Amino acid sequence: MVNVNGETGRREALPDKGNADKVRKVIGDICGLAGASVAIEERLDGGDKPAGRQRLQVTYTGERPMPFGQWFKLVDSIDMALDPTGLIDWELSELSEENEQERTAAWAIVPAAPD
Repeated sequence: MVNVNGETGRREALPDKGNADKVRKVIGDICGLAGASVAIEERLDGGDKPAGRQRLQVTYTGERPMPFGQWFKLVDSIDMALDPTGLIDWELSELSEENEQERTAAWAIVPAAPD
């Protein structure tokens, strides 16, 4: 199951969601194909600063623990699908450590270009 509607923070505090929605779809599609149960949450880095960076965080929510190697392969598949899109700031994206109990990954979204 992929929960693509989870959001944190105030909805009005989040910037334009165009690129975030595209990234959310890619992540949701890959996780769905892999049968991975995840929650996708939208966050805004930088607290209340208007120039904060929009991020999507994926957290594994399956009933049984996912081995880190399997989680790493899933995140790597997502990375490969997102790489050619130009929608991700790779320097600000992250993957949880191998020894952490909770499996998470976060991708920093490149702001949408003004129309």
